[in-house]
Order: sequence, then structure tokens, then C-alpha cells
Amino acid sequence: MLGIRYHMRLMGEAAGVPIKPESQIKLLDATLNLEGVLLAGVPEAGGFDVVFPVTLGDSSSNVTKTWSSLNVLALLVKEDPCGVSLESADPRTNEITSAVSSIHIEKFIVNIVYF
Repeated sequence: MLGIRYHMRLMGEAAGVPIKPESQIKLLDATLNLEGVLLAGVPEAGGFDVVFPVTLGDSSSNVTKTWSSLNVLALLVKEDPCGVSLESADPRTNEITSAVSSIHIEKFIVNIVYF
């Protein structure tokens, strides 16, 4: 993830476009230093709109407190307690759902923030 962040910053500098603005870099670096944060990054082409951390357990409260102190609003997203389900009501999904026999997904919490 750090390699991706580094290369996105270089690409932005070369293009003269703030793909990875300095304010996001500082926020992501501060976030990565928090206990329980697995990774943090920019999920799309960059800019000033979205960053995300992936946290373990209940450590999202550390992120929320830190971001609030920096005037950044965290919109928390958590896993569904029912887990992953295959939808069958839409006929367009029949081909997909019939091809899946089992899924194993490890539990983790994704927090996305828009600012």
C-alpha cells in the first residue's frame, strides 16, 4: 500500500495534478500510526474527496477521534453481521451464483471517509 501511495504521488507530481495532495498524505500517515490500523490509502484517482483506512477490531474509534480533531468527518462502514450472501432474486445473477460453491472471507472492518 505504501508503494502504491508513493507512486501515485510521483505520478501526480509528474502530471502537475494533485492526485495525492499533501493534506491527504499527512492524514494517511497519521492514520497509519494509530493502533489497529492495517492500511490506509486513496481508493480512486485521488484528489481531495476520499481516503480510507482498514482497521482491526474496535480500533475505528481511534480513527474517528483523530480525524475529528483534524476536522475530518469519518463515515464508518462495517461488515454485515449476516456475512456474505448470494442474491438470487435478480435473474441476471443466476450465472454468477450458480458458479459459486463456497466463499471464505476473513472478517475486517473498512472505514471510508469523504471530505
